[in-house]
Amino acid sequence: MKPKFILAKLIFCLLPLAAIDAEAQNVKTKIKDITVYRNGAMVTRKGSLNLQKGNNTLYLNGLSTELDPNTLRIGLSNKNVKILSVKHEETVIDNEKAQKFSANSNNRLAALKDSLTYYKAQIDIISKEEALIKANKNIGGENNGVTTAELKAMTDFYKKELAANASKKISVNRKMKKYRDEILRLTQEKENHHKSIQKKDSRVKLVLSSPSALTDVAVTLNYIVFSASWEPFYELRADAANEPIKLVYGAHIKQSTTEDWNGVKLTISTGDPSLGNSAPDFKPMYLPGSKESKEEKKWTPPVSKLIYGTVVDKNQEPIAGASVVETDADNKTTTDSKGRFVIELEKLEHSLSFAHAGFYSDEKRAYENMHVILQENKDALNENYVDYGVSRKASCTGAVVKAMEGSVAGVNVSKSKGPKEIKYNENIPLKLSDTQTTTEFDIKVPYTIPGDGKVYDVSMLTYDIDVDYHYSTMPRASKNVYLLADLKNFSQYPLLRGNAYVYLDNIYQGECVIAPDFSADTFSVPVGKDKDIAVSRQEVKDLTSKKILGSSIKVVKCVEITVKNNKNAEVEVEVCDQYPLPKYSDIKSEVTDKGGAEIDAEKGKLTWKLKLAPQEKKVLRFSYEVKYPKTYGFTVE
Repeated sequence: MKPKFILAKLIFCLLPLAAIDAEAQNVKTKIKDITVYRNGAMVTRKGSLNLQKGNNTLYLNGLSTELDPNTLRIGLSNKNVKILSVKHEETVIDNEKAQKFSANSNNRLAALKDSLTYYKAQIDIISKEEALIKANKNIGGENNGVTTAELKAMTDFYKKELAANASKKISVNRKMKKYRDEILRLTQEKENHHKSIQKKDSRVKLVLSSPSALTDVAVTLNYIVFSASWEPFYELRADAANEPIKLVYGAHIKQSTTEDWNGVKLTISTGDPSLGNSAPDFKPMYLPGSKESKEEKKWTPPVSKLIYGTVVDKNQEPIAGASVVETDADNKTTTDSKGRFVIELEKLEHSLSFAHAGFYSDEKRAYENMHVILQENKDALNENYVDYGVSRKASCTGAVVKAMEGSVAGVNVSKSKGPKEIKYNENIPLKLSDTQTTTEFDIKVPYTIPGDGKVYDVSMLTYDIDVDYHYSTMPRASKNVYLLADLKNFSQYPLLRGNAYVYLDNIYQGECVIAPDFSADTFSVPVGKDKDIAVSRQEVKDLTSKKILGSSIKVVKCVEITVKNNKNAEVEVEVCDQYPLPKYSDIKSEVTDKGGAEIDAEKGKLTWKLKLAPQEKKVLRFSYEVKYPKTYGFTVE
């Protein structure tokens, strides 16, 4: 029998006080299922009700104080029982655990203080004995002499008694210090627990009408808490250059919902309940659509390095996920759902570049409270811009994830056209469900996630992905040669942007970023550095020059790159370098000798694909020249 779900906020019936039972029943529910979203979690609790004939008032206690009452839903297994009223309440209750701790602390503190009083008396007695012994200095009186034997006996007596007293004082003082330390610790703990003696309790007041006395009526309670989230993480493990790479897909989960998730069934969802579920309203379309502002804000240098602003389209609609990059610096951010951004510049004189899929990129000098309007690029509307953030197309419609071919026992992929059996290299049984906008990982193994706000890892899947390996180097930026893995059919996997930890032969190599581009078939990731391939880069001084020609400067650069294979096997190495591109029309830049490289003129990129035999060395050369007015005063690198 399907339970009846009724949205709590929409139900509130004004009932006569006489119609509600005077005695309320407290009902305990247990957390059974948790669906964790990127921002928030859906908690499912279940319990059992015993109802009398007529109206029943029940309290479902012990809920999270972080729950959103607007998302509260109640379901009953018996359709004959009517829900008359649902109301969420927060009350203050006695914390039995804290009270018991406080009582135990009080008893222990009283015992410690009594012990201190006793030992203080012991110290006083010992001190008086010492004073009495030391006061007896006149042995035998003033006129009577003592024998040597008597003097020795009295000396031995004093030494023995004083030594015994000193030993007693040391022992008693140690005990007193121990007790004082414990008193201090218990006093501090008692102060810390004082606020928790009474704690907030979140509960639901439920008024039901039953046609007869019923037992074991199942009740289901659902609500969303937003103090929970998950972030994807990956492990890339490569064992040999001729074997598939293993990609472990996991989730960093944290929650501070004031309730522990103990041994619950987890579902990890790529959805976000905070985005809402409202369909767009119809609005009339007028011509012209809007009056575009042609006025540019007069630039004034910012006072602070902290720059903020908004990015909008020509209709003043915010652009979410637009990249904001500080020029000439490794510093970037993205706009939020309202088009807002905040970035701290490395240097005040740097400008900011703005870009997003379907719009022309723009670069502006930074100023306080920026308002940036990006112009639509109709030719690029069907493309995804992949940089620092999420493409706008993906944020609007969600990624349509295709099912992977493969095998794993006990794992199903549910799609709108029917379930399809697939397999993964993973023993964790789960069900992977795809919809038009979200992907859900239904994990069957129970997990425990405490509500302490700490991050807990959950491994969801492991994929065996076919790869092509190759070596790549860009000596202008680094003298290292990297082994890259080109992951094939990458768009088939339901991955999100996240950090990946790379292992080569079980040796940790570092981190990289997985940034899925669902329009691409392959994705390259670095899996390690290879010290057996050496690379160097230097300028050829005899062929490098700088001359002043009237009002212009002409710079000629010649660069030499040396690559040597120190391995005992042939390798293929991709070598990349670059030449500067002009931003303005009065600057001229061209390659005069490409040295056998392939040139990407839009990026200013030169690429060589080399085959090197064992111990073979190759030398590459290329030249370029730049002409620019002396007024610019920059340096050509």
